[in-house]
Amino acid sequence: MKILLRALFCLLLATSLASADSVITEAQKKLKRMGYYEGTVDGQMGSQTAAAIRRYQLAENLKVTGELNPQTRQNLGLAAASQPVPEYVAIADIFKGGPYISIGAEGQIATIRQAQKNLKLLGYYGGPVNGSPSPALVSALKVWQKSAGFRTTGRFDESTLKGLDLMGN
Repeated sequence: MKILLRALFCLLLATSLASADSVITEAQKKLKRMGYYEGTVDGQMGSQTAAAIRRYQLAENLKVTGELNPQTRQNLGLAAASQPVPEYVAIADIFKGGPYISIGAEGQIATIRQAQKNLKLLGYYGGPVNGSPSPALVSALKVWQKSAGFRTTGRFDESTLKGLDLMGN
């Protein structure tokens, strides 16, 4: 019985993840056709997809969130909002309010990659060192910030950049 339940759970999980990826893929295709998205149609919710969604939401007078919320899905003619969408962190969100908000994508990606390395060496981060912001990175930042006595924002503010020896990257 336990094996059957585990198999059923795995099947449901795989189905829901595939549905989420297909929703993102469809959104990327539609946004690309309309000229809002220039990236690769890959079913991944990343910063390029979020930026395209924000541009679309702005143009359509929708609440600008950068997320495939129910209003945006409906406006795009996508699947029902009950389907899950994988979590992501927009690159601008992790730098919001900090000195590196306007250094450009290359500098931000290099900073994220070095932060991932530093947090991994310190034992706070276990994810990939790829320069891509993620919920795991934000969580690791918050735990590190708290342990270092900083405000726990999960963002690269000036004290966090200095504390992780990232100023100048």
